[in-house]
Amino acid sequence: MDTTSYKWRALIPVAMGTLMATMDASITNIALPVLAENFKKDLTVVMWVTVAYILVSSSLMLIMGKISDLIGRKRIYAIGMIVFTVGMGACSAARSIHHLILFRTFQAVGAAMSISCGTAIVTEAFPASETGKGLGLLSMSVSIGFILGPILGGFLLEWLDWRSVFYIRVPIGMAVAVLAMILLKKDSLSLSEANLDLAGTFASSAGLFCLIFGISQVKDHGLGSPMALGFLTAGLLILILFIYAEHRAADPIVDLALFKNRVFAFATASLFLFFVASPPYVLLMPFYLMEGVRFTPLQTGLLMAVVSMATIISSPISGAMSDRIGREWLSAFGTAATTAAFFLMLGFDLRTETTSIILILILLGIGVGSFQPPNNSIIMGSVAKERLGSASALIATQRQVGISLGMALAGAVFSERRLFHAKRLVDNGVAGAEAARASIPLAFHDALLMSILLGLGAVILSLLSIKSKTKSGTPIRRYS
Repeated sequence: MDTTSYKWRALIPVAMGTLMATMDASITNIALPVLAENFKKDLTVVMWVTVAYILVSSSLMLIMGKISDLIGRKRIYAIGMIVFTVGMGACSAARSIHHLILFRTFQAVGAAMSISCGTAIVTEAFPASETGKGLGLLSMSVSIGFILGPILGGFLLEWLDWRSVFYIRVPIGMAVAVLAMILLKKDSLSLSEANLDLAGTFASSAGLFCLIFGISQVKDHGLGSPMALGFLTAGLLILILFIYAEHRAADPIVDLALFKNRVFAFATASLFLFFVASPPYVLLMPFYLMEGVRFTPLQTGLLMAVVSMATIISSPISGAMSDRIGREWLSAFGTAATTAAFFLMLGFDLRTETTSIILILILLGIGVGSFQPPNNSIIMGSVAKERLGSASALIATQRQVGISLGMALAGAVFSERRLFHAKRLVDNGVAGAEAARASIPLAFHDALLMSILLGLGAVILSLLSIKSKTKSGTPIRRYS
């Protein structure tokens, strides 16, 4: 098969599937208030439409990535898109909130299958000298999904009913599945060759499920919640058992020997810190813009889209440049630019000019787009061909766990500090309503301090990966 033409044929269905998965998160979240009204349920119940999806997809990604290494990535990706799409169709036909949550759980299984091996498919399809370019283009599809989700969701909810956010995407999902079956090369592995680590499978899925559920309880009830502490403790203990099981497994789900490669270890650690640092912007920026500065939802949405637009432009450029000048340096630049943007956001107050906000959001988008393609390329380039699916799943799992943890921490810091600042302002003679408004940027700044510290940690780890590569002199592993 012609490698030059195949790389584009492989990128098309994977990029489309990635866009669909990214869009699914934003388009479903925007429908939550409508679902609460339609089903006459509290938002705490309706939130399980999103929480159940995150729990199931995150806990299954590692095992799905491993299965794709064992029986073939085309097979898992295409079946995953079919399951994902059938799940969307079922969601549109749900007659109760409980049915909808159940169908979202089914849909999440398909998402885990496709997302876990998408990066591996693109990595294998592109020549080693163009891996960054391929992953940069794939990263661009993520940003497009983030932009299209709220826009399409808002339009559909305005003119149609909530079911449309699901059924309108079913034909696209089936088209992606068909394209995957037609365009992706045939798997060389057979089902009979699979030899799955059952102990690792159970431990990884159960541990991640407990950990992410515990994090969601922290976000809702605080760190002192018995349920949060119980699930967090259980999750950590099970994951420790998972590490022990992987050490003893003949064919582990995650090859722990990879972490002996310092470049790989530093790259994965910086990726995790990067995603833990990101949620203060994702979660809290809308509060600052709408409740603080008093922008309309439309103005807020347009401003939030600035980051994704900058990422769309910077991701493919960064990916292509990383193939030429070095992945570690661009990864370090991306973390530094992102951290600098968080630092500059400390100057946001109730009178900040829109132009200043836009410029800082552009810097943030450049940082995000510059970091992810070279970082993912470092990770994927550090593993053997037969473990690309596992590495791809590890990236996706770290991203989801990092964002979940970051949202819990950011939400807790923001809520506590907003109460503190509002009380202090009232004590100083500021009226109650104005104190509540003025406390928003102050609490936002407190949460940003966490992002800055985590971002600096990611910068240091990225720089250490440069030092480790220089010291070892070992090039990133190449594939034909």
